[in-house]
Amino acid sequence: MTSWIPRGRALPHEVWAARHRALLLVLAAHLIVLPAFAATRGWSLPAAWAFDVAPALSGALACVPRLSRTVRSSLCATALLCCSAVLVVAWHGTTEAHFHYFVMVGTLALYQQWWTFLLAIGFVVVQHGAFGAVHAETVFSHDHSPWKWAAIHGAFVAALAVAMLASWRESERVAEAEAASEERFRRAFDDAPVAIALVSPRGQVIQGNRELRERTGHVQPEGLLIWDFVPELDRVELAAAWPPAPDAPEQERRYVRADGTVGWFLWRSSLISDASGNPDHWILQGVDITARKQDAERLDHQAHHDALTELPNRARFDTVLKAALAPGRDVAVIFADLDNFKIINDSLGHRTGDELLVEVAERLAAELRPDDVLARFGGDEFVILLEGLDGIGEARRTANRLAAVLKEPFVLAGHQRFVSASFGIAVGNADAEALLRDADAAMYHAKEQGKARLEVFDESLRARAMARLEIEAGLREAMAAGELELHYQPKISLADGSLYGLESLLRWQHPVLGTISPATFIPIAEQSGLIVPIGEWVLNTACRQAAEWRSRGHEFVIAVNLSPVQLSSPSLARVVDDALRDSGLPPAALCLEITETAIMEDPEAARRVLQSLKALGVKLAIDDFGVGYSSLSKLKYLLPVDIIKIDKSFVDGITDCPDDRAIIAAIVSLAHELGATAVAEGVETEDQANALRALDCHVAQGYHFSRPLPAYRCFSQSEILSAASPALSPALRAPTPTSSKMPLNFSA
Repeated sequence: MTSWIPRGRALPHEVWAARHRALLLVLAAHLIVLPAFAATRGWSLPAAWAFDVAPALSGALACVPRLSRTVRSSLCATALLCCSAVLVVAWHGTTEAHFHYFVMVGTLALYQQWWTFLLAIGFVVVQHGAFGAVHAETVFSHDHSPWKWAAIHGAFVAALAVAMLASWRESERVAEAEAASEERFRRAFDDAPVAIALVSPRGQVIQGNRELRERTGHVQPEGLLIWDFVPELDRVELAAAWPPAPDAPEQERRYVRADGTVGWFLWRSSLISDASGNPDHWILQGVDITARKQDAERLDHQAHHDALTELPNRARFDTVLKAALAPGRDVAVIFADLDNFKIINDSLGHRTGDELLVEVAERLAAELRPDDVLARFGGDEFVILLEGLDGIGEARRTANRLAAVLKEPFVLAGHQRFVSASFGIAVGNADAEALLRDADAAMYHAKEQGKARLEVFDESLRARAMARLEIEAGLREAMAAGELELHYQPKISLADGSLYGLESLLRWQHPVLGTISPATFIPIAEQSGLIVPIGEWVLNTACRQAAEWRSRGHEFVIAVNLSPVQLSSPSLARVVDDALRDSGLPPAALCLEITETAIMEDPEAARRVLQSLKALGVKLAIDDFGVGYSSLSKLKYLLPVDIIKIDKSFVDGITDCPDDRAIIAAIVSLAHELGATAVAEGVETEDQANALRALDCHVAQGYHFSRPLPAYRCFSQSEILSAASPALSPALRAPTPTSSKMPLNFSA
């Protein structure tokens, strides 16, 4: 029932003040016009001006700022109603004069207050009744019941008031709806999770929301040009592209914050046209994708850079190399690989190894030109791309400079350490993959030549690389195809010419290439990792064959060579134990031969492996003794061993080189003192055998006694002992077992 009644909320002060001033102007106009009108109706001028006193006084008081809004509004309303009363009296109560009341009542609705309507109704009733009772013709054109007609006039005014109130309420509803709509838009605009800007056709921001202000740091973006939000390098481009097409696709653009930092927005634009169809403004919506961009950049960096050194990785280097080769100019690729880096990792720990790699990267980078590219391919491999070369000589000089800076000492774990690297260079303008492969091949050739060297790729290396690939490919199928077999070379006791043992030697009979030397395919097998399954096959085959021969009454020690790769395997002891169990061979009948160089690559780790093997009960032999290291301080790492093998390079000079003879005598004496067996290898003449006997060497092997034989020829027609004779073997003194860890045992 009361829904039509207006809420009567107070007007904003600025609005009220404007309306109040307008009504005072209306009052002022009445104060001038009404006396003149009264004079035309027969009033004297003093009487006409006298009627202006009351409304003029009320109007003057309504102008006093110290009074409240309510008082000032009441005074102005009363003054205007008095003007209506003056007009009615001056016009002798005609009906037309009373219309002025309705005009004033409607005018007072501008104040939008209840009391103005109540004041108008009360004023009409009281003024009409009082004036009608005293002098009826001054109010009515008749003299019948003045208070009755005053009430009737009041009712008309009340009806008008009700109509005004209903209109006022409807206006309130419209205003409330508009305000709600405005509020919804304001909230949707200002509280939107994306940056929104209303932009004029000339590119000026009309209005920006909270997200735009917070993201950009501009407290008042209004008035700025849209290209003021982007970095200076992008402003010309954006200004030239403004305004966007109505159907322009979304765009990713950088934006610069008020503090100078840079972010990314994904902008979408919408054109708003006016009633004539002309562009009025654009709505730009920006989604902040800075975090996504940073994540993408970080992932891209991680995908194309090494996590440890922050250098480009192989994927990035491949891209750069292909781009460098595109113009068809010669470029140089240098492969650098640290020598013996595994020793640093295993002895000082991987963290120290990582510190070394970081410092190596810094040193290499410091020696290169700004346009040169240094990358890390993984492990201890670094690759350098050189462009704009004068020739291969410049690449050589660069590599030599890099090698020199690496030779300076590194401080690792509080101590100075020295590092070297092997370098391979390839120059060309063809295929990127081929250039990398050639540089890699040159680097491996440098390592094969003794490490800490520089090699330049040529066609001979290409041929070797191709041959190596063919051998590696064939080696992968050799075991399954039955192309690998073991030959056995006897070891003869020099004391009595009896058989001490057999050394198993791997042979490869290729169906196309024929017999391939172990010196050729064993290094390839080690580099490719194939030596591990091949080594297990050799161990199992040799143990089974030795067990079969022992079952026929042949007592000897079977020797199997271990690769350095096998020695580094944590499962080596288990593999040996499985081979012994499967074959039934006694552990003491198996001798595992390991080169001195392989042990010295990581002495502590090798010692642990040797101890685990010794715990199985097998014999251990150090092959090529005296070739790898001359420092006796390293000898403790060779213990506990049972056999020391004297390298063929010393045996070759035993008869005509006093130095070689002295070295052999020292090794034999050392073996005697350690309680180990001295075995000389590569004995090819009787004079060499006699010289070894004279030096009290225990065992010898070589072509003088027998070449390596396939299994089916061993122990047939005494081939093994054809060159050995007890007559040539005077009694030797037994070695003194000074070490309780390795008692001498010539037979299994």
